Amino acid sequence: MHFIVNKSIYFILSFLFIINCGNNNQKVYKQFDTIDISTTQFSQEDDSAWNGGPGFEVYAEQLGWETNNNVKSVGSPDAIKGDTITLVGETVMPPTFRNIGKETRSQFLAIMEALAYQQLLVFNYEISKYEPELASHWRIGQDSLTYFFRIDPRAKWSDGRDVTAHDVVATYRLRVDKGHGDPTTYKSWDEDFYEPVVETKYIVSIKAKKKDWGNFGGIAKSYVYPSYYLNKIDGATFLEKYQYEMMPGSGPYIIDMNFTTQDNNGLVVFNRRKDFWAIDEPSNIGLYNFDVINFIFIDDDNQKIERFFNGDYDIYSVSRAQWWNERFTAEEYPQIKRGLTQRLKVFNFKPTGVSGLSFNTKEWPFDDIEVRKAFSHIWNLDKLMDKLFFNEYVATNSYWPWSKYEHSDNPLQDYNPDKALQLLNEAGWQKNPDDKWLSKNGKIFEIDMYTYTGWDRIHNFLVNDLEAIGIKLNLVVIQNPFEKFIQKTFTMHYGGWTGRPAPDPDQMLHSKYADDIDVTNATSMANKTIDSLIEAYETNWNLDERVQIIQQIDSIATREYHYIFGWAAPYGWRGLYQNRFGMPERGLSYGSNRYHKHWGGWANHILLWWSDPEKKELLRQARQSDTMSLPIDRELIDYWNKLSK
Repeated sequence: MHFIVNKSIYFILSFLFIINCGNNNQKVYKQFDTIDISTTQFSQEDDSAWNGGPGFEVYAEQLGWETNNNVKSVGSPDAIKGDTITLVGETVMPPTFRNIGKETRSQFLAIMEALAYQQLLVFNYEISKYEPELASHWRIGQDSLTYFFRIDPRAKWSDGRDVTAHDVVATYRLRVDKGHGDPTTYKSWDEDFYEPVVETKYIVSIKAKKKDWGNFGGIAKSYVYPSYYLNKIDGATFLEKYQYEMMPGSGPYIIDMNFTTQDNNGLVVFNRRKDFWAIDEPSNIGLYNFDVINFIFIDDDNQKIERFFNGDYDIYSVSRAQWWNERFTAEEYPQIKRGLTQRLKVFNFKPTGVSGLSFNTKEWPFDDIEVRKAFSHIWNLDKLMDKLFFNEYVATNSYWPWSKYEHSDNPLQDYNPDKALQLLNEAGWQKNPDDKWLSKNGKIFEIDMYTYTGWDRIHNFLVNDLEAIGIKLNLVVIQNPFEKFIQKTFTMHYGGWTGRPAPDPDQMLHSKYADDIDVTNATSMANKTIDSLIEAYETNWNLDERVQIIQQIDSIATREYHYIFGWAAPYGWRGLYQNRFGMPERGLSYGSNRYHKHWGGWANHILLWWSDPEKKELLRQARQSDTMSLPIDRELIDYWNKLSK
């Protein structure tokens, strides 16, 4: 295909404004940082229908292109646009607004990215089909290695410029640039794909370096950034320029830098774009309803609760089973009894990821597999479930729990202190008659574990279990234990990862990441058999055989004892909300591993729910009254009948 390129260079200046308020310097981010911007002017031939421009649909099918014209919105046609919603984003403001590069392992950053930017395609796991987003059509070449995407000519960045094939190329170049400091990203993209090729203004091709059934999804579900910002910077410069700024996006929301601030624990504000290019698409009916989305940050649990019931924010995710069953009840809170605050639990198929106690296998004492194996018999989960969790959760025993990918014969991680002590003795740990603690070579068995404020209520059970057989565990409360985990400066960590409907074991389990930091393989898994199975999995196009391969990986990985598996909820979300919202019949979406309209977990509300003016007025009246009550809505939503399956 032929096209003509004329380049013109624009220089734009922007500034970071500092606003003085009294004696305080309040930092308010006013505008994006500036760079030299290069835009591309295409010939009229390149904008033709044949080359992907308007009218391409007429030729697409005969040229072998695919699309999906039967996308049904997961939103409600009854949704009302307008108003504001406020949520707690995280305990602390994130260290960056970027979602590429170091320090970006954050669910909140994924939410920010999804609000402002778009993927080429979205995968709907409920029906197992791709749906157009930035790309209206796609095609896989005869070599099964080359993928073609046609950018929708209507797609625009928030500054009005066209989204083009050049943006896909520039985004790839950023991802493979080692300067951004995230080896998981630059290694995987460089190993998986050659640089994309601009075929025409709206058509881009990208060739995979090996036949891998997952590669198409890897590129299709990646977010795209504007080339006219990226073309003048490298990965290291990207870290500096966009630490707390965002480039123009093509998505339904734009960050409001006038109100976003780090002061007072932080505030991040997004405004709905009235000029969003896909605002009238049938697939977006009932979605993106709030004019303003506020994210605040609160570290203290008691303050979170107090501010929620004061009406400072709208949705509170209840993370503690005890609170759900004993604290946040009609008997304890008049607001719940009178219907001002509603309780809700939504069942769906949001995938469950691996979670539990994880070990730094590069460091003492968990560089010894026998010690790790012993720990799999020390933790009394049944006691936790009964005494603390009110049997709200279910124990897991796999890297892919409750899915067809879980191996049926994974080693049982049951509470058996006698067996644990036997394994520790065999590993050289002994307890003298008058000693309280196990010791080896004159050193007692004492370890530290970083934990969040308030998590001692859970981990004190573990402290007692370990003490009973002679191991001293010190709980060290810090603001962000996950940072220690991802930097591999931990000994033992409790936490987990979000699940994926289709497993991607490479980043978590392949040995090529064992010595890197800022990677998902934070436990430093390095098993050559697992490596070989991962490579076989990636090149196998038969689903049934891939399931068997993952089951083999699961069996081997669990026997490495990098995780002592914990528990997970069988539902997508549990929490409280102010009684002023409307929602679709399903409550939340079906479930996905990526934050977008199909997510199905925390914060999915801001994409699907809406503010109901009548409910809002009734709530206002009820708050001014000591006796007025509002209707109690359904407390459980099981749209897909998961409980009966």
